[in-house]
Amino acid sequence: MALAILVVGGCLALVVDSLWLKVAHRELQTAADAAVLGAAGELASDARLSADYDTQELATAVRQQAAHVAAGNTAGGQSVRIDSLVEGDVHLGKIVTDSNGLDVFLETDVQPTSVVLFAHCRRQYGNPVPLFFPQFTGQPAADLTCRAEASIDPHVVGVRPLDQANVPALPLAVMELHSDPRRLDTWAVQIEARRGRDQYRFNAETGEVELGSDGIPEIVLHSTERGSEEEEEKRGNVQLVDLGTGLRVMELDRQIHHGWNWRDLQEYGSEFRLDQGTVRLQGTERIEGPLVDDLRDMIGHSRIVLLYRAAGPAGADGLTHAEISRFAAGRIMDVRPSERTLELVLQPAVVATRTALTADSSATNTATNTNSPNPYLYRLSLTY
Repeated sequence: MALAILVVGGCLALVVDSLWLKVAHRELQTAADAAVLGAAGELASDARLSADYDTQELATAVRQQAAHVAAGNTAGGQSVRIDSLVEGDVHLGKIVTDSNGLDVFLETDVQPTSVVLFAHCRRQYGNPVPLFFPQFTGQPAADLTCRAEASIDPHVVGVRPLDQANVPALPLAVMELHSDPRRLDTWAVQIEARRGRDQYRFNAETGEVELGSDGIPEIVLHSTERGSEEEEEKRGNVQLVDLGTGLRVMELDRQIHHGWNWRDLQEYGSEFRLDQGTVRLQGTERIEGPLVDDLRDMIGHSRIVLLYRAAGPAGADGLTHAEISRFAAGRIMDVRPSERTLELVLQPAVVATRTALTADSSATNTATNTNSPNPYLYRLSLTY
């Protein structure tokens, strides 16, 4: 009888410990996924826009971010550990197609777009998962390791809000090109031809904008002065555009602070895409009143913006329309209102978000994607 009780007790102990380890493993995988998403998001650094960014510095930041996120999670009651040293648990690279047509991870520090990491609860790290019945199993604790992989994909064709995540975008459109060669205040000239001034930098440690050079040019955006709507050379190079707001001040205020939700994009099927050509949006070239303070609130925050190539004639009320051509991203560095117009200093930025859409958002390999890569906007996703 005593032997039978012992056998049954041992079986129950094994079952309980087995279930406990399954729970701990699930917690560890969740922590690993969070860490790798944080690390891959760090790959989408503004440093990519600098003419001579330091790849080693970026790799260090990615590894440290992975370890930081992991340490904030637990599995089986133990803190999760990731070795952030160069030869440790965090590996940077790309997903490529091998000779057999399979997607594989290629480790490289040259323009990496993927991160693979291993998260641990193990004796060698001093954080094994304790078991409930060591007297039956002979083991006081168990070792667990989980692998996670995430990537950033620049072949973005659109954005779609998620249930719990708005699109991190401003209702702001910037003039990309102009048919008049005298207009030099365009994104193409100031940012992509790098003719803009470089007077500001963002301090990621303090979250503040500072005076000083960082190797990334800025563009000065200016709204249209009242009475100048019919003078093309005096029109502004920025608009507030209507994405489900009717250009109502309270709704624009919400979008500036919180981004676009699915209701804003219902007219477009709850997503906004540019892979089928330009999209015409109503806009206003007047930015004034409380909206100036709203934009000032966003100084230092990186957000998606839109680019337009053509704008319709503006009425006396400042209303017009813009032909939206591309997605970009920027960080407001300064807001300078005056009696006649508003100036915004915008620096291009890099944004990685789960709300970005690629041509095939379920695909893990970007090597065969024919869409042009966007240097400012990336889709962030788990890719294992």
